[in-house]
Amino acid sequence: MTSEHREPGPLGSSSVGPRSAGPAATPAGAFVSESASGSVDPGHHHPHGGPTALDCSEALLRAFEFLDGEMEANDFAKVRAHLDACAECLRQYDLDHMVKLMIKRSCAPEPAPTALRATIVSRLTVIRIETTN
Repeated sequence: MTSEHREPGPLGSSSVGPRSAGPAATPAGAFVSESASGSVDPGHHHPHGGPTALDCSEALLRAFEFLDGEMEANDFAKVRAHLDACAECLRQYDLDHMVKLMIKRSCAPEPAPTALRATIVSRLTVIRIETTN
């Protein structure tokens, strides 16, 4: 994981971090479905040239890793190149990005009530005093 990476936004925007930086098992995008046999069906598939190019199913399966900046620089570059070349996967990526932003916005933390905060600070102070004596 690179420390300079920022959360990517729509690929046409400037919010995408440097082309180096995303992880393990991740949720599949909406176009991706798993069949009874366990194979992934991206809903579309076409060759993307080159021995190192990702296919659509792998690019979509790794979309959340890419969004979260949780992949190695080499993998990040491969997913980025795939999204730059594949309009269908780019549409799915943009949808995944919007869903992630909506979830983040609706899960915004509310500040703790003042009384609760005071109680916690008081208890932490007591614990510190007890452990130093």
